[in-house]
This record gives sequence, C-alpha cells and structure tokens, in this order.
Amino acid sequence: MPSLDWSDLDRFERGEFYRHSDSGETVQFVGVASVPELGGDDVGVFRFVQGGRCLIATKRGHGRGETFTPIAEYQEPDEATTAEWRAFVEGDEP
Repeated sequence: MPSLDWSDLDRFERGEFYRHSDSGETVQFVGVASVPELGGDDVGVFRFVQGGRCLIATKRGHGRGETFTPIAEYQEPDEATTAEWRAFVEGDEP
C-alpha cells in the first residue's frame, strides 16, 4: 500500500499502525483534530508505539514530504519473545 500524508487524512484508519517517514518509528493513528492555532486546519493525531508520546501531522509537515506508510500486520512482541531475542543477541541462554 502506498504511503499516506496530511492530504489523505480521510484515508487513515483509527487504531491502525504506520511507519513515520521522518523518524522511522511506528505510530498508531488516533484521529483527526481541528486546531484553532493553525487557522482551524485539520491535523492527524498519532501516538508513538514506543514511549507513548504524540505526533501531530500538519500541512507544514506535508510540505516537507512527511509521509506515513501503513504496516500491514503489526503485532507487538510479548515479554517472552523479547527476553528470548535479547538472550540470543547477547549470546546467553534464555
């Protein structure tokens, strides 16, 4: 699926995951909001999966080429998988 940007706000799906072009991080789409400080422009509201902070997608970001690529199948790793992977990378037995 092609990347989406601010001009595609009506095509984002609430709760779905996307790769943010500027940071390379995974974000989850929360919704659309109207911001009076931006002349009433609509913005996309996203939540970073790691850290939980928010990201606001604006017309200005769109002008810089900011995009969001849908992640078809996103699944957060569980603690057991994370521990096994860490042990593998560090060369220890789990």
